[in-house]
Amino acid sequence: MSIPYVDTGLESRLNQIDSTPAIEAENARALRLIDDFQRRMGRPLRVLHIGNIANNAYNNARIQRKYGIDADVLCYNYYHIMGCPEWEDGVLQEGSSALGEDHFRPDWWATSLKGWKRPRWFVQGPSALCIEYLRARNAGWRTTAYLKWLELELTALQDARSGEDARSRAKNVPRRLSFLLWPVSLYRIWLGTFVANGVLGRECKAGRFEVWLDRISAAAWLVVARKGPEADVEARSALSTLREDVRRLRARGIQEASSSLARSLVHRFLARLALLERVTLKRIPVSKPGCVARSMSEPVTRAKEIETLLDEIRKDPAELDGQSLSYREEYVTQHPRPFDAILPHYDIIQGYAIDGLIPMINGVKNFCCYEHGTLREIPFENNLTGVICRISFQRAPAVFVTNSDVLPSVERLGLKKDRVVYLPHAFDNHKLRAFRDAHPELSPPTGGPVTFFSPSRHHWKRGNSSWLKGNDVIIRAAAEVARETRNFKLVFVEWGQEVADSKDLIEELGLTELVEWIPTMSKRELWQHYCASHAVVDQFVVPALGGVGFETMALGVRLISAIDKQQTALFFGQEPPLLAASNVAECAARMREVIQDPLDTQGRGQAASQWMSTFHSAERIVALQCKAYGNLLMGQW
Repeated sequence: MSIPYVDTGLESRLNQIDSTPAIEAENARALRLIDDFQRRMGRPLRVLHIGNIANNAYNNARIQRKYGIDADVLCYNYYHIMGCPEWEDGVLQEGSSALGEDHFRPDWWATSLKGWKRPRWFVQGPSALCIEYLRARNAGWRTTAYLKWLELELTALQDARSGEDARSRAKNVPRRLSFLLWPVSLYRIWLGTFVANGVLGRECKAGRFEVWLDRISAAAWLVVARKGPEADVEARSALSTLREDVRRLRARGIQEASSSLARSLVHRFLARLALLERVTLKRIPVSKPGCVARSMSEPVTRAKEIETLLDEIRKDPAELDGQSLSYREEYVTQHPRPFDAILPHYDIIQGYAIDGLIPMINGVKNFCCYEHGTLREIPFENNLTGVICRISFQRAPAVFVTNSDVLPSVERLGLKKDRVVYLPHAFDNHKLRAFRDAHPELSPPTGGPVTFFSPSRHHWKRGNSSWLKGNDVIIRAAAEVARETRNFKLVFVEWGQEVADSKDLIEELGLTELVEWIPTMSKRELWQHYCASHAVVDQFVVPALGGVGFETMALGVRLISAIDKQQTALFFGQEPPLLAASNVAECAARMREVIQDPLDTQGRGQAASQWMSTFHSAERIVALQCKAYGNLLMGQW
């Protein structure tokens, strides 16, 4: 079925004086895909988002779900604080332990979230465990999915506390996780028994521990045996040994479980059991396959397509050393394959950064690559990450570009224009508007020093330009303005690799008394500071809008940041109304403008908020993705 959801030439004809009606009409047409798909297929459109740096996938799926898309997120092997839903939507208190020194291991269990819980459609943890959870959840195995969810939570908790002693690790463990801390053997045997017998449709009513051991061994053996000649030799061997372990455990008696020999047998048993569980979980069928399954070629053709793709990656001219060449084979051929167990359930697979490799290597035709700064330098690097990034984006049927400054990279990579969508960052303007409406008391002071709030990470001297913020620009600009007036203050968040360098520069320029440092805080605390400031200062290196800028503008607060006016006008359809500055002189000039008009009588903050509602709304973001999805799904429903 083919429906022209969007007039593809409309964006280039937008009237920059009043684009709102035209954009609203375009959005409405694109969003028709969601209802039309639901009516025809009898179910919602399913999208799997893989990867979640800076919560881009979480935010994207969250707003897609508001418009009726059944969106899931798989965030594997990554726990950074800004890649967790708690950072985005949890109610965190200032000074929370989750906001501690190691942002790669936030401890949400030692932090009051005031009852907020992460949604079950967002799965985070080791890739294998994430896949097992989604496989069970999508198949409707509610109990197995719940047990896997608890395992994922426990794994994250243990990772967060891996550097602590046993007593500290045991603090604030939720009651729902406490039974997972039984002697590992008991829990794994119980879970394995449940899964194995569930695959066979059997119930476990045995009252004796020995019978449980025997039944799980027999059940697993039957499952593998049913695979016939397709069964893996390794699996058969491991399960054969497992049956022998069970017999030896029964022969020696469970009463001797405290002996070192029995414990050794139990540990060996558990090793086999881990493999058993993987094998049995693979037996869960994919319920109601989505359009991804329909899009794939038949097995023989698909295998040839994948091999051709692998050859292309191997022949890439990047000069890799021996270790990288070896790892390339492992990463490209082995890493994506386990995901094949869950991909067919969905209609669209959306890979963030370099995770487009996962659907691509699995022969998926309905996939997109999502750029969030990825294309600035990575695809041109002479390393394995560069190879994967370059080929994934070049081969993707659809590419979402979310940063206006990477448009030259898009051209350099030779990406086809009809496959590239200029997509605003995943962002829910309604959430910001609701916060603003709920807190009318938050406003900058009418007297006293003018407040410039800069929440950006302090990183301005060393490293990749994609990570740099140019914090020294605002500091040096403040030194220039301070020669004329000292009726202002800078408020910095004390985070980043080069906080000490910033403090040294502040002292060197004699600004110490004009600067206030505050600790890392939650999103809502940041929003409070935005609203209570006369202007927010973002960054001066990348000439494009980022998360700080979008939130500031949506809240109706003036923003000072670097942008490329021509590129942003092309990208969004109209240049955003902010106080643009890319160097010390321009930043100082923008600061003077704010100091001379502290209450924003010119209405620049309000103009920024209106621009966000038109060009960067949640509706706009979902509509542009639906346009691309409609093209990918053409003829499949």
